[in-house]
Amino acid sequence: MDKRRAVVVALAAIAIMFLVYSPHLEYKFPYHVDEWHHITEALKLREGEYSGKGMVGFRVGFHIFLAGVSYFTDLVKVYHVFPALWAVVSCLVVFYVAREKTKRFPIALFAMIFFGSIKSNVNITGLWFFTPLSFSIPFIFLYIYFFTEGIQKENKKFTLASLAIMAFLIFVHPIAVLFSVPFLAVYCIIYREYIIKEWKFFSIFAVIPVMGVLFYSAVRRFPIHRSINELILNIPIFRQGWGALETSSSFLELYSIAGYALALIGVAGLYFFHKKPKKYIVYVLWPAAVLAFMIFYRLRGISYLVPYQRNMYYFALGLPVLSALGLYFVIETAKSSAKKLKSIHARKLVVPVILILALFLTFKPYYDIPPQLRLYRAIDNEDYEAMIYMSSFPKSTVMAGIFPSSAIYAVAGHYPVGTITFYGNRGDVKKFFDGNCTEKEVLIEKHNVSYVYSEESLDCGWGLIYSNKRYIYEAK
Repeated sequence: MDKRRAVVVALAAIAIMFLVYSPHLEYKFPYHVDEWHHITEALKLREGEYSGKGMVGFRVGFHIFLAGVSYFTDLVKVYHVFPALWAVVSCLVVFYVAREKTKRFPIALFAMIFFGSIKSNVNITGLWFFTPLSFSIPFIFLYIYFFTEGIQKENKKFTLASLAIMAFLIFVHPIAVLFSVPFLAVYCIIYREYIIKEWKFFSIFAVIPVMGVLFYSAVRRFPIHRSINELILNIPIFRQGWGALETSSSFLELYSIAGYALALIGVAGLYFFHKKPKKYIVYVLWPAAVLAFMIFYRLRGISYLVPYQRNMYYFALGLPVLSALGLYFVIETAKSSAKKLKSIHARKLVVPVILILALFLTFKPYYDIPPQLRLYRAIDNEDYEAMIYMSSFPKSTVMAGIFPSSAIYAVAGHYPVGTITFYGNRGDVKKFFDGNCTEKEVLIEKHNVSYVYSEESLDCGWGLIYSNKRYIYEAK
């Protein structure tokens, strides 16, 4: 790649970085409770308090990564830049994969740009947040590329690279591997002759389900036979109500109409104009298979292997390459048609007009988010300063509202009575702040609360130890 093209790619990456960072221009803390949860678990891991139980343990690889970073910096202070920085890593991987696959710089650049246009919200999450889902994105593109190229080109090094990445993701975000099983299985059927010929080599992929069973057993504290029964005999099932926030998601929440239209043009172009459409079959199978699972969920209220919300995002991830191909086909067709124009200036304007129009229509709805899915703030600067003050106290249990409670451990090192999700008793927190002083005292005794953290002044006879727009009381 020459310097001129490298500059274009760098500018596109910088633009995507600022686009992803834009929600943090006026807010320098993590937005999503999931982010606060992962910071908390990373710090617990570092301090020897990591339980690894339940769903927490299935992200241990991500928590190890964050714990490592925490040795060099304060996670809470720098976490707001992680989504944007990781978006750059991800978009560059998308560029690399698309360029290697198509051997066309414009297609690779378009794929990178369409990837940057994928939207985020608090239900499905996405690039605006640094979570195991977003962390796994570049690895998803890499293992799918290496797996399919390894089979297509009969390159065992590529296949082994894919296996290594899948094994890594088992400990970071297992469903990042599970979601691809259906369409990669179809891909293997298409190339069955090579698979059958090299069956001994491909048998090494049995290590993935074996690792999955062992990991599942370790996290859930189950004996091996029970894990096998749950994972194999009873395929993982996710029903309505799986997430903390359940909504009837629209396809426009994640991708633009222009992006969808160009993806359809890309599929049509492959089969009507491309000499070797089979080369790109995985990028058709990917969104098609995920879409089939999503439709089944809409009809039956059940999602197999992967929760519906995650499938929504994986569906969107499968579209940028197709949209890029579609835009490329449109431009090439327009260029051929423009040759018939008499005006040289008109011919020169065809491509820029198409590009500007495509970019405008793709990014215009980027910030259009349903009201119930808009960003929220768990804490603000006043909360942070108050919690920093609390961090000098010995570790104890703190009664605070469910939103600031999400950050209590990450900032102050104390244990919350209950948060929005993940920790404690949310119901008792609501009862505390809705109840009278007598009811509050009962809950303080029940949870052995040492400090009460409140946004408003409370007159229940406790000792006030902090009062700068936030109030901290010593309950005992």
